Amino acid sequence: MVGVRFVRRVDGLTYEFVRDGEVHGFPSYKRVDLDIWCRRLPDFGWVVCNEVAEVSSRPFGDAGWGDLPPEGVWVSYKGDRSYVYDLVRSDVQAAAGLESR
Repeated sequence: MVGVRFVRRVDGLTYEFVRDGEVHGFPSYKRVDLDIWCRRLPDFGWVVCNEVAEVSSRPFGDAGWGDLPPEGVWVSYKGDRSYVYDLVRSDVQAAAGLESR
């Protein structure tokens, strides 16, 4: 898998993440426009976080303990805002270099 894509349900805004090494023995994905990461944290599961592991998003129903971030519903929170996203694994799109909107 080359990357993941988060699609915000309310307006379709899309964030692309591309594979960028490994952390804690699992793939790490970096957002193409910021230093934001999709990673599996020890004892916490898959999340979206910054470089110092401050979590801003995670899967809604299951923390995701597999080798790859779980597809489906994720929720984010920052300050007083919260959004619902769908995570989609992206092999062809990320490899083609598509940018986020």
